[in-house]
Amino acid sequence: MTETKRGRGRPATGEAKTPTQRVKDLDAALVESGGRILNRVRLSPEATAALANLSQHYDSDRAVIEAALIELNKRCAQR
Repeated sequence: MTETKRGRGRPATGEAKTPTQRVKDLDAALVESGGRILNRVRLSPEATAALANLSQHYDSDRAVIEAALIELNKRCAQR
């Protein structure tokens, strides 16, 4: 008795994007929607400690930075 192996997953379409292509597309969509990409941002030791403290309340460092910028902008707009 011979067993036939079943294929796993979806069949290949030949149209899969590479990780680099996916990232470039996501970055382009972000910039097109008004977002911005900051590379190599340097933080002082005080800012690093604050980020570590706030990271306990958020899912990611990016979420902390975004929330802090938005909150500061709201405070400055009220003046």
